[in-house]
Amino acid sequence: MHSLESLDYLVIAVIMLSLIGVGLYFTKKGGEDMDSFFVSGRSLPWYIGGTSMIATSFAADTPLWVSALVRSHGVHYIWQFWAPVIGSVLAFVYFGRKWRRMAFVTDIEFMEARYGGAPAKALRGWSGAWGAIIICPLISAWVIKAMETIGREAVGLPPESQVMVTIAVVTVALLMCGLSGLFGVVYTDFIQFILATVGTILLAVLSVKAVGGLDMMVEKVRALPDWGGTELSIAPRIGSGDGEMSVWNAIGYFGFLWIGVGLCGAYQAQRLLASKDAKNAAFAQLLHTVVYYALMAWPWILVGLCSMILIPDLGGVADQSAAYPRMIVMIMPIGLKGLLVAALLAAFISTISTLFNWGSSYLVNDIYRRFINPNATEKNYVTIARVATVLMAFAGAVISIWAESMQVLLTLAFVLGSSGVVPGVLRWLWWRTTGKGELCALIVSWVMTILLIIVNAFDNAWTDSLFGTGLADPVTDEVLHHLSNDPDLVGARMLIMVLASGIACIVGSLLTKAEDMDHLKAFAARARPFAFGWKPVVSQMTVVYVEEEPLGRTLCSWAIGLVTLLSGLFGVGKLLLGPRDLGLGLMVVAVVGTIWTIRRIRQDCANDVAQPDFLEEIEQLDAKQEEAQS
Repeated sequence: MHSLESLDYLVIAVIMLSLIGVGLYFTKKGGEDMDSFFVSGRSLPWYIGGTSMIATSFAADTPLWVSALVRSHGVHYIWQFWAPVIGSVLAFVYFGRKWRRMAFVTDIEFMEARYGGAPAKALRGWSGAWGAIIICPLISAWVIKAMETIGREAVGLPPESQVMVTIAVVTVALLMCGLSGLFGVVYTDFIQFILATVGTILLAVLSVKAVGGLDMMVEKVRALPDWGGTELSIAPRIGSGDGEMSVWNAIGYFGFLWIGVGLCGAYQAQRLLASKDAKNAAFAQLLHTVVYYALMAWPWILVGLCSMILIPDLGGVADQSAAYPRMIVMIMPIGLKGLLVAALLAAFISTISTLFNWGSSYLVNDIYRRFINPNATEKNYVTIARVATVLMAFAGAVISIWAESMQVLLTLAFVLGSSGVVPGVLRWLWWRTTGKGELCALIVSWVMTILLIIVNAFDNAWTDSLFGTGLADPVTDEVLHHLSNDPDLVGARMLIMVLASGIACIVGSLLTKAEDMDHLKAFAARARPFAFGWKPVVSQMTVVYVEEEPLGRTLCSWAIGLVTLLSGLFGVGKLLLGPRDLGLGLMVVAVVGTIWTIRRIRQDCANDVAQPDFLEEIEQLDAKQEEAQS
């Protein structure tokens, strides 16, 4: 193992100071008002918005996690990373530009646009608190856990120093996003994207060179004993064998995990809401989907494969995610080593600053301004936002100390997030969904979370028999796996949450009074959902209802996009791992599909203008909301 040299530390220091400089540069512009601080004045071009989404998704933990999955079981095992591509395609063909048209500050303003009365207020307030106090710190925590691994394995820090370095890097993120808001976040994201892309590709190229080239790498990993990935299959392997994705997890990952991505909530919506217009929002999402899912993972995969040849034994370290930072210090020359460590630190800062800004947007816009102090000045809101940013950082740090590993946090997030799948879809597709129905789903999901994950109420003989768990170790007689903790039953836990919250939402909506018809008409005029689920509302409109795009066209665009992205993903893999003729053919399909997709998005966005006849109904909704809030 080679440690970092003085030149590496100099490179790291220069890059960290540069990121702080970007935050200082945008301090005045980002602190003008709420729109500037949280949605960059709605001024982002597609390439800035898209690279910002890529940089945020490419957290410091992601290459560590992907390479660890490859080392554990093989390339086929990382579909929990790739599965959300299904939803990401739906986002750029449909939902991305819808969010931009709604022109909110946060995505959960949607609640009061979709529903009316006390239930809408409760949903908005609860969603804001849930996102800011639970989800945002939870995601922050697993990113912080990755930062500890980088500090230990790449920089060689002893345990007592890792915490202080992590605090220092978090402080850089706080300074950047606290001073300049989303302006500073997205433009440092652009820098981080360039650093990370160059650095990870360099590491992959040098790693492959160190093992003798691509063909030699393939030959050597195929000969590895006791490793389930020797076939180098890219397609997911579903079954009950070692290294295979369980049927339950396949149901979870391919059935539910992608839906939240497709609906474009949370910090994904923040970038779309900050875009110049609907077309820029759609192309930002397209850029993110193509680069992040089809291209970005392959350098990490190559490093993971090479690490199995160069570092077959991690020296007693059980956590396979340690391999990636060890490869940095083993492979990269002086200077470039510091560049890649700095890129990972910048990736950490990019993600964590986004989370801080996003979480504080919920606290300020959807709790403080909505319910506590609706008549404060814009400067006051920005000040409160900066205080909230610090609170986000503290909460994430506390959870990271409590958590055992990144995978524990990731699994918890998968299960918690699945409770919003059915309500999230129904609020767009079915006019009869009510605020009270969503509240029922919310209550049920909380009860189920407590029962399923916290008190383990479903760990009993019946579920053990159903799922094949509860088997005792023959030596210690200790039961290691139940429904609540078996890694092969993450999808089963997700399914239970989806069914419970979905049934509660549907039943609760049918048993309660429908939302006010004028409110629904105004929402339909603003959002223009598919007409088939809104016929009773559309039939009462005083103008001819025109869908933003028909259901059939959307499904066709979605199918084209999926074929394009999967062709690109598999094509790159085949070019690297073979057979290369197949890879070349798939890349031709991907290029043609991308051109076709771009043309369809341009056509759709050309028609994406508000109908003048609908404006009056939209204004009526805004007036009602202002009256209710006052």
